[in-house]
Amino acid sequence: MTENQTTSWIFLATAIASRTGPADFNSISNIADGINHAIPSHKELQTSLAWLTHTGLVTKRGSNYCLTDKGKEDYEMASRETSTLFKIWDNIETLLKKYRS
Repeated sequence: MTENQTTSWIFLATAIASRTGPADFNSISNIADGINHAIPSHKELQTSLAWLTHTGLVTKRGSNYCLTDKGKEDYEMASRETSTLFKIWDNIETLLKKYRS
């Protein structure tokens, strides 16, 4: 996967894992596995969450993570007019490109 695909995968997993409250690495990893049938490496989680935090889409609370208001807005935008995880993931990947330019 490309860096943007991995980051968008972890963003989607974080969004789902933190719906009811901040989520830890294990919860995010388990959701990511359910989305992609692959367990993200520790490095993929760390790198993606660090970038998402730096970009202001995710916030860290103690050792847990959740979406910021900006992250929630992007997640909602990516989820509009679709209910399939792969399309939401694809939409998130497209949205995250604007932060990389």
